Amino acid sequence: MRPKGRNCDHFRRLSTEGPDRPLTERELAFMDEHRLQCADCAEFERTACLSLNMLRGAALLPESAQGFDERLMRRLRVDNARASFRYWSPALVGALIACFALFAALQMITQPTRLKGVTIPGGEARMSRAHAYPSLELVHTPSIQ
Repeated sequence: MRPKGRNCDHFRRLSTEGPDRPLTERELAFMDEHRLQCADCAEFERTACLSLNMLRGAALLPESAQGFDERLMRRLRVDNARASFRYWSPALVGALIACFALFAALQMITQPTRLKGVTIPGGEARMSRAHAYPSLELVHTPSIQ
């Protein structure tokens, strides 16, 4: 069915726009008048209306599983928490402490010892000859200053 003229093109355009937007009174009056005059356009409008109704009836409405909304909200809360600094701060603090400990260990390993030998005068041990078995006794008790 090919439109006969300009009025048929205008009618078909209005009939396809009708479900999407409210038509003005002038457009509705034009459609009523043209529908009475042109059987092809009336048939086009009827088949378009039936096709649209059939599509609406065949449309599948998704059904969500039970508890889907709660799982989705929980997932969003977890994702938001993971994106925040508070979630990662314990790991960052632990990594900082581990880096500091590693740095300190490397410094201790690579630096020569700077401690001098500690000697306490008179603090040596002597062997007593009074006993048959060797023993050690301190002649002088060291004092730590």
